[in-house]
Amino acid sequence: MAVWAYECKSCPAGSVWWVARSRIDELQLASNVLRVKVGKDWRCAVVDRTHAVEVESQLLREAVASDVDDCPDCAPRPADAPDVESAPQAGAAASLQAAAISLAGRRMMVVLARLDLVQNPGEAEMLIADLRPRFGSVDIVLMGQDDDGMPHYHGDAELLSLLAGVPVDRMPWKAYAFG
Repeated sequence: MAVWAYECKSCPAGSVWWVARSRIDELQLASNVLRVKVGKDWRCAVVDRTHAVEVESQLLREAVASDVDDCPDCAPRPADAPDVESAPQAGAAASLQAAAISLAGRRMMVVLARLDLVQNPGEAEMLIADLRPRFGSVDIVLMGQDDDGMPHYHGDAELLSLLAGVPVDRMPWKAYAFG
């Protein structure tokens, strides 16, 4: 069953969790720092109340209001160190590493992502849906790497078979900024 939720980004950046919009709406408007239940732990996160999305209910996490004083990692980051996994500060740009590739007449963007995100089909599909309009609706493939550099992909099966023979170090990697 799908429900409306807000995105909550971990402090420090690296994970994204979804909390039901109804739960967030119960909190004071000034409460943007939360504690989100992940397994048995309560982790610090910053909620983005500007954009609610429809997600499957099994992706939702429990959350309670917290305070920026409880989490030094929630302090504003310098604008010169953007991070695609963190909420951009006013005037700062987020960036990511991607490679624009055309194989067998199919244009695609291979986007570097955390391996745990690539291996989570639900979160991977949400990221692809978010990135597609930013790249002009071109096909998106996510790529993560294990510790030994072995690539793992998530995306359209036909695109994945086309990418199978392309060495990662031969892809035209470039930083793309969003602001």
